[in-house]
Amino acid sequence: MKRMELMQRYLEQKHRTTLVHEQYLNTQREYAPGTALYMREIPFLVALGPDGPASVSSLAQKLEVTLGAVSQMAARLEKKGCVTRTPDPKNRRRTLVSLTEKGQRLYREHLDYDQANLARLAAYFSDFSDAELQRLIDAEIVFQQALRRHVPE
Repeated sequence: MKRMELMQRYLEQKHRTTLVHEQYLNTQREYAPGTALYMREIPFLVALGPDGPASVSSLAQKLEVTLGAVSQMAARLEKKGCVTRTPDPKNRRRTLVSLTEKGQRLYREHLDYDQANLARLAAYFSDFSDAELQRLIDAEIVFQQALRRHVPE
């Protein structure tokens, strides 16, 4: 098979993976009774963590997204009672975000969920050696770098 045909097949499979991943991220899960979160909201809670407030700008850097994206996510999670937003007392132009008690509980619940999910996923790859898994990781990094070169900032 020619190299270009292989690249086309790879891109088609990568596209299918992206669609499945998007569906996964857009699925709500109930981590605690009465509180459903989308999978795309979880990285925000994890980046914020239980150790105290973080600025919107520091969260944007951690999550590699825009300030606007963080602000929108914070607003959605505030409506769900997971976070609070307050002006920074040292700089009123900055907003600090903190987990509420409910947010901290969801954070802990997610850690448990994530460990169980990771174990299930590891079972799918049980036939892969560590070296093969590392090659998959390396391939993803190469793909990300190639895409970043072609995405306007």
